[in-house]
Amino acid sequence: MTVNSSSSPSAEADDGARANEVRGAVRSTLQLGGSLMVTYAIALGIRALMPRYLGPEAFGYFNWSEAFAATFFVATNLGLETYIRKEVPVRPDHASDFFGTTMLLRLAMTLVLMVALALVLHHTGEPPEVQHLVQWFAVAQSLIVVNASMAALLHSKGKVAGLSVSNVITKIVWGGGLALMAAFGVGLQWLAVPMVLSEAVKLIISWKLAKEHLNLKFRIDLTETKKVMKACLPFFLTAAALACNGRTDMSLLGKLASKEEVGWYGGAFSIAGLTFLISPIFGWVLMPMMSRAAARSPQELSHLTRRSLEGVLAFTVPVMMAMVLGADLWVRIMCGPGFEPAALPLRVLSPIFVMAYVTMVSSIWLTMSNKEWWVTLAATMGAVVNPLLNLALIPWLYGRIGPSGGATATAMSMFLTEVIVTVLFLSRMGRNSFDRRSLVMVAKTAVVCGVCVVLDRVLLGAGMAPWPRLGLTATTYVVGVLGTGAVRPAELLQVVRMARQRGGNGGAPAEVAVPAAPTA
Repeated sequence: MTVNSSSSPSAEADDGARANEVRGAVRSTLQLGGSLMVTYAIALGIRALMPRYLGPEAFGYFNWSEAFAATFFVATNLGLETYIRKEVPVRPDHASDFFGTTMLLRLAMTLVLMVALALVLHHTGEPPEVQHLVQWFAVAQSLIVVNASMAALLHSKGKVAGLSVSNVITKIVWGGGLALMAAFGVGLQWLAVPMVLSEAVKLIISWKLAKEHLNLKFRIDLTETKKVMKACLPFFLTAAALACNGRTDMSLLGKLASKEEVGWYGGAFSIAGLTFLISPIFGWVLMPMMSRAAARSPQELSHLTRRSLEGVLAFTVPVMMAMVLGADLWVRIMCGPGFEPAALPLRVLSPIFVMAYVTMVSSIWLTMSNKEWWVTLAATMGAVVNPLLNLALIPWLYGRIGPSGGATATAMSMFLTEVIVTVLFLSRMGRNSFDRRSLVMVAKTAVVCGVCVVLDRVLLGAGMAPWPRLGLTATTYVVGVLGTGAVRPAELLQVVRMARQRGGNGGAPAEVAVPAAPTA
């Protein structure tokens, strides 16, 4: 429907500002999305290169080293990234109050952790080249954490054009460096160096952009930083829990099973991780946008959340179906010989990413509704449940299934953990998560998915080749969701039209299009 906003100057100004904000969000999404397409194309090539270059066991060491270093440096997150995306969009000058002090704090923490890491590695008995690899990954992690905060500042201000270019440049440095190392047969211990170089380049570019767009100043303000750190506590605990939840599994798998199992799990995870193509958009664009919506009214925040969840499901469900039904094919293409056992854990992992996207949106709503501690509680519960499930399932399935038993156990542990966290988030949100329109969309999509699974099994039994089988199943899915109205192309076109209008004069429009009320 269309609402006339010309009844008063203030209403017209509010609607105009809101429309410009949406246009800005769409513009940022397209800019960042363009850079993501390039960076993911590079990452896709590297994901296919590394398993073939290293083989299952060495690839397992590579993934285990990165996971171990990331877990060790969880504390340096400080919860600052989420705090920035919540507070800086509505008061940009606040960034300089805490930036300098937190940078020094992180530097001090990094120095202490590097010494502690060296001592731990010395007593673990890992091969020297693995110890060196972990230390390089640790340096990279310290830079990644700082760059995440720098990016959050720029996203909060809506200045992403330079950052988009930076993402492409740094990904080229990383991917090109790894490709050169593989070409010259460089040893395992040096394979994290390209990541260190790329993150260092990104930090230099991000600092210049932040000074330009936010007038960011490096100053020490202990009083203000103490207030910020207190407000960051729930965000820090949440980030720590999520990081441990996603990293300790590989560490446990390597100890309870073998590094080869880590290699198979890493191969499956790297393929399934491709479904995270649009995940950066949530923090880069959606979170600042929801912050401003929450500042206006709880009703607007809930409406934006419901529609965002619909968009998430429209994107993730078909990708999940493709991963599940074509697991053997994707493993063969992406990982090559020796990784065939990764197909089963890939099938188990694939549904996780649908739930992960749902929890991303849900956590943003909870954060903007000042329910940060609920997010912390759910994430902490997941961080406790996941290792317990790994401890129970890895020895059992590793001896029972054989090759990939440990990897499948780790995937199953993550799946069950994600189910628990998703249920907790949605139960706390109540009707703010799904309305009648959303539930109808979910039901229709589930029916279409069921039909596609049955069709795939029939075609597989008939001996049809993988590509024609997946193509026919995909066609059935598209026809099904469009025919039932589960996905509405008209609404996607509305976003495109909005993006095309971004170059307007910025004045308040006489009429603002408002999404129609929920319907079946």
